[in-house]
Amino acid sequence: MADTPEVLATPEEPGGRELVPMGDALLQTGMLSDEDARRVAEHQARTGLDFDRAAVDLALATPEDVAEARAQLEGSLALSLAPSSEVSDELVVLSDPASPRAEAIRLLRTQLISQHVSAGRRALAVCAAVDGSGATYISANLAAALSQVGYKTLLVDANLRNPRIDAIFGIDPSGPGLTSYLALQANRPERVIYPNVLPNLSIIPAGPPVARPQELLSGARFRAGVDIVLREFDVAIFDTPATNENADALTVAGVLGYALVVARRDTAFVKDVQALASQLAAARATLVGSVLNNYADP
Repeated sequence: MADTPEVLATPEEPGGRELVPMGDALLQTGMLSDEDARRVAEHQARTGLDFDRAAVDLALATPEDVAEARAQLEGSLALSLAPSSEVSDELVVLSDPASPRAEAIRLLRTQLISQHVSAGRRALAVCAAVDGSGATYISANLAAALSQVGYKTLLVDANLRNPRIDAIFGIDPSGPGLTSYLALQANRPERVIYPNVLPNLSIIPAGPPVARPQELLSGARFRAGVDIVLREFDVAIFDTPATNENADALTVAGVLGYALVVARRDTAFVKDVQALASQLAAARATLVGSVLNNYADP
């Protein structure tokens, strides 16, 4: 196909700063299927073209598709705020993949895929009865593990009171996030997604602190945002705060419809977990399983 540099040229600001990373907008926005992306990568290796040009060369995308993908990326508030440091060692599926801890996460991943994701259930709230149970640890590692086997995964930090997902993945805590969308500072949830923080893993961090998180999570805007992002991802994991301190997790789980309960040995009592299970049922959230966590720090 004829080259079209006038369409595929990378947009720049007047001062010359590149607005969109050159050549991989189609990949970042997920506009190609996995099989087409594989074909493009092979063609790219043979020809030396960047990813977008290789896709156009194979007639798997048009210059207009590339322009649309780049426009989507330009519209993302999170685009210019890439992770500022390396991911934390808490991500044991990356930092210590041969450990029993990582193997336990992979076992949980297998069970979740077979019993939840394969049934077409794509969203899950990770809940705990008491603080220090390790819900964030499980959320982050499970999301990373799902992305490792090719699932297009979104990790959302819905713990708006004590968020830690940004610290685990090296994201600027002052940057945009879920609260930016819920508080009307971003008109679409896609604008606060950090794409491909890891391969196949995108993240919506909690965002700047807000005064009334429960009201924001209970509003129609949160429900609408969930519906929007679930169209773009194979599976979404939502981290939530402990239910003994507030009802945020029950609200999130009620919107998603499904929950995974995390309890830590010597931290939560059996009666606490039983109470949480009853509360989830009352919130119309199906409990898909429970995790006894022996590893995470509070």
